[in-house]
Amino acid sequence: MMNRRRRSKTLERAARAVRDTDEFVEHIFNIARGFAAHHELDVGAGARGVRQALRTFDKHASALALWLKQSSRAGSAEHQALAALGSPDTAALIEWLQRHARAASSAEGKLAGTKLRQAPRFAARALRATFEHHRLKVSHQATAKKQSDAVQLLCAIAKDGGDPTMTPAQARDWLIESTRE
Repeated sequence: MMNRRRRSKTLERAARAVRDTDEFVEHIFNIARGFAAHHELDVGAGARGVRQALRTFDKHASALALWLKQSSRAGSAEHQALAALGSPDTAALIEWLQRHARAASSAEGKLAGTKLRQAPRFAARALRATFEHHRLKVSHQATAKKQSDAVQLLCAIAKDGGDPTMTPAQARDWLIESTRE
């Protein structure tokens, strides 16, 4: 049975133009809901949250590495605390923390100001699976005058999910990428 909370009429028309069944339309609506959730993470608080989590990890890993270095001084409170824990291999732990702090800092720098782009990847994979489930051919045609059903639906899903900027060429590329994985 179809979900009572419907997406846009435009998305429904696009889905019904491909396959006029409630099950297919519901699958497309579910993909649009998933796209919207992933899109929010890509561009909204989620992307900022990932960058903030990486900064926090970097800060704490660096601080813990410094604390472990200070624990090597006999008689320090850090040394006594570590001895009470059973004195783990601090050199290996310090090296691991420093390496991962650098990796977190590098990853945070790469993500700064960029979209994570998980939403189109998710939608292309899900759309391909839906087409296969309904025994529909996934075509990648995306010319100026004609786009395939899959390309048109991916653009409609993106628009409904909050990304009105997806072009047919981009949808085509995401669908092609979804075959490689």
